[in-house]
Amino acid sequence: MKHSSKTIAIAAVAVALSAAGPVSGAASADTLTTFTTYDNTAYSTATIGHGSIRSNLVPNFECKALTASGTTLPTKSAWQAKVVAYDTNPGPLVLDCEDLYLNGTTSNAAAHEAKLSQLQAWAREVEPTKPIGWYGLANNTPTANTSYYQMLLAQDSNTAFFPSAYTFSSSQETWQSSLVSSVSKARAIDGSVKIYPFVWPQYHGGSSPSSLDYTFIPGALFSFELSTIAEMGLDGAVIWSGLPQSNTCDATCDANAGSQSWLPAAQNFLDYVAAAPSDLARTGTATTSSVKAAGREAALAVDGDPLTRWGSAYADPQWLEVDLGSVHTITGARLSWETAYASAYQIQVSTDNTTWTTIYSTTTGGGGVEYVNGLSGNGRYVRMYGTQRGTSYGYSLWDFNIFGS
Repeated sequence: MKHSSKTIAIAAVAVALSAAGPVSGAASADTLTTFTTYDNTAYSTATIGHGSIRSNLVPNFECKALTASGTTLPTKSAWQAKVVAYDTNPGPLVLDCEDLYLNGTTSNAAAHEAKLSQLQAWAREVEPTKPIGWYGLANNTPTANTSYYQMLLAQDSNTAFFPSAYTFSSSQETWQSSLVSSVSKARAIDGSVKIYPFVWPQYHGGSSPSSLDYTFIPGALFSFELSTIAEMGLDGAVIWSGLPQSNTCDATCDANAGSQSWLPAAQNFLDYVAAAPSDLARTGTATTSSVKAAGREAALAVDGDPLTRWGSAYADPQWLEVDLGSVHTITGARLSWETAYASAYQIQVSTDNTTWTTIYSTTTGGGGVEYVNGLSGNGRYVRMYGTQRGTSYGYSLWDFNIFGS
């Protein structure tokens, strides 16, 4: 893909995030085993399962009705009744009071912190053991008001950050840049607090173009989002769904939820996390048939960093090869595609880097994150050999993972 202002922005934010905490290295098996996916969906036709854990959210429309747009507090009994009503699952309790974000002037932030502190304390009386956190508060707290969020953390350390990572366009890089910015803000508040971004398998209202508003995200994009969160070394993610009460998922939306491609994408991701395979490519050496531009070298697809990628010339065929250093039995692969994906490609192995054996072939590649399981072959060298581009651009992989023994 061509260089763009979006790419430059992502690189700049990644530098800031690296200073606040590690970004790469999360694709290791040890890290994946600690990643937790919480299910906070309310679709009647879609059940995620596959090891996800049901969690709890007191939604903003409930808080808004009780706090009168941030000017008053509800009674203790009214607030605790809402907490009891929504705290029904084993996962953490998330409170959503968007009219009380710690933004604006310091006096406004101080007033809101006092209210959040009281609501948090009342919720803790109802729920003595689970983590309690605030939806969207970290990524909506400007630097000048960081100290007010730190007051909430000092009051109750059994907490986590739950920033929004919703989707406003079909651009991977636009979403990625927003996520990195949100994580950077959270880590600047407190680098030791766990982070669980909220993702939503629907486009947010106000998307571009507006025809995307509240429609379902393609599975390729949703799998990319979940995988990026995991590979950034974050602690997990919360999958939320639209609600009739918030006018984000009507009866037609709910009826269609279970048949959309986001659901198998999420389930495939969860199965991959549960398996937590070791990536042979991480210790290998990558080479390629071509590099489109500086900053798109082959090594960037095997460095474990979800913010870097390989990109080829705009022509067919192209390949990305990894020298594993010695012969291995190859049992699987994982390809995390940028927008420039392969619609037709092969996974090939070789013991001498001259004679190649195809152990997987497809002409129906769909992009996003593709899990290629059940492979059988021996080789020191493993390559993705692309024969048909899925776009007018080249081939580009955020990550090329190889599994085996």
